[in-house]
Amino acid sequence: MSIPGLGQIPTQPTASSTRVITLRPACEWRFQASSPVIVKLLSGTAEKDGVELGPKNAYTFTGVKSKILTWHGCELEIDGRCDVDSVAEYANPTDNPANVHVNLHGQLNDMRQKAAREGREGPRVLIVGPADVGKTTVARTLTSYATRQGYQPLVVNANPKEGLLSLPGTLSASVLATVMDIEAVDGWGSTPTSGPSSVPVKLPLVFYYGLASPDEDPDFYRELMSKLAGSVSARLSEDDDVKSSGVIIDGMGLPEQSKDGHELVAHIVDEFSVNVIIVIGSTSITSELSKRFSNERTSLGEPISIVPIDKSDGVVVRDEAFLQHVREAAIKEYFFGDSKRTLSPLIQQVDFDSVIVYHTSDEHSHHQGVTRADPSTPMGHWTFAIMHATPKESPDTVRAASVMGFLYVSDVDEERRKIKLLSPVSGRLGDQPLVWGKWPEPFINLLG
Repeated sequence: MSIPGLGQIPTQPTASSTRVITLRPACEWRFQASSPVIVKLLSGTAEKDGVELGPKNAYTFTGVKSKILTWHGCELEIDGRCDVDSVAEYANPTDNPANVHVNLHGQLNDMRQKAAREGREGPRVLIVGPADVGKTTVARTLTSYATRQGYQPLVVNANPKEGLLSLPGTLSASVLATVMDIEAVDGWGSTPTSGPSSVPVKLPLVFYYGLASPDEDPDFYRELMSKLAGSVSARLSEDDDVKSSGVIIDGMGLPEQSKDGHELVAHIVDEFSVNVIIVIGSTSITSELSKRFSNERTSLGEPISIVPIDKSDGVVVRDEAFLQHVREAAIKEYFFGDSKRTLSPLIQQVDFDSVIVYHTSDEHSHHQGVTRADPSTPMGHWTFAIMHATPKESPDTVRAASVMGFLYVSDVDEERRKIKLLSPVSGRLGDQPLVWGKWPEPFINLLG
């Protein structure tokens, strides 16, 4: 519980844009920044989403609502102006809600150690809850704590509204064995690109769902999650270190009363043999899932534990304008890089006849499918997925294939039958089919 009057201490504005903040043990600096803010750890120790800040290293954050936590006290130098920032202090270090994450990590580590001794799979964790309760923050924190102790958890994104090592609209999975890039738009890290990276890049397996919510096409969502689960199972079977480290699944937002959502959760639990479900900030979802899984066991014969935790008082609501900014920032980072790594994407102009585009159907049904689409003006400013498929394969096969990368449509000239495509790297497109989904939405100002 926060000390009355000290729970949220607004930091005092100063004439200079550079200031120093001193944090006591188990306190955190919470901030919202739409423009670049540079943070440097001057003394002590601190972390963001479980990732330790390096002493004297400069970290640049833009378009974020986040926090920096210290367990032992620290001094932070802040260069730049935040939209909102405050210091959260607690009467007792154990009152900080971040202690729950540390305790969860300890329990998961016990399971990993036992799994390693017995040659079994480590914990398979699914994190669920309503929107804006901090699910992804918990997923990143638990992942980071695991990697700091030498584990290599396999992380899965089950929320197409946001991306993990990929663009929004995708479902992805990747082993995380190295430090995460806290400056990246998604907070996870960098994918392979045409430029150098100060943080080791990750190699995700990506599928393109192309819609914002799983309930827009639940049949296709289940199909892709099953394909991801198959790939995850194969990776666990061929790598003992990953196997004992387990799986962490960042789930989608669930409405409090959502029968369809609970059915999709059940599908994920079944496909990934989930044995730990963390429910954040919802007694009703906890109750429903407890009833659903109380007598069930995983395919490995394990009971399924439901672990309810409270939403941290530091979690803030992200309005649609903020979320759109984050989506656009992810697209921009994919093609152009970030403040520390500038990429040089290539614009190529190709004939209509040289591209094969499939478009997500506008039909409102449980399985929308894709149809062949001729290049046209409405494609302008959309991002297309390049699929690991061939033109000879069926539309449904193409749609369910894994993703090679993405292209941005900068212009369509119907009169000259030419389409301009922005690619993150040089090279010919070949005959790889493209999929034009409905998410993320068009980015009008990517090229200025």
